[in-house]
Amino acid sequence: MVYTKQDFNARLNTVGGKHSKLVRRGYTSGVDKNGIIITKPKRARVRLPVKGLVLMVFSFFCFKAFMLIANGPDTYNDRLATLQNGTVIETMGAKVLSIDPATQFIADQVGPYLR
Repeated sequence: MVYTKQDFNARLNTVGGKHSKLVRRGYTSGVDKNGIIITKPKRARVRLPVKGLVLMVFSFFCFKAFMLIANGPDTYNDRLATLQNGTVIETMGAKVLSIDPATQFIADQVGPYLR
């Protein structure tokens, strides 16, 4: 069998790719039935950025509370009523932006400092 430089480079790239996976993800080692030690890269896991999601939700509630403080409850509810009479997307937005206990609590705590 004749090996060319191209075949050698392809094998070299395969070995390099496996090595980089071992370095990035870590590896598990095991011994097969012939007594040969085999290392395999760990499977890639999908990680959920929990801190980022919590921060986004908290920021959204703070934004709603700030809008409630800035406009006042009457004006805020009037604007939500306008949204509820709109399209389907505007109606969903009105439901999401409605005053809930978390928003009201944040507005009650921060409101006196911003007025």
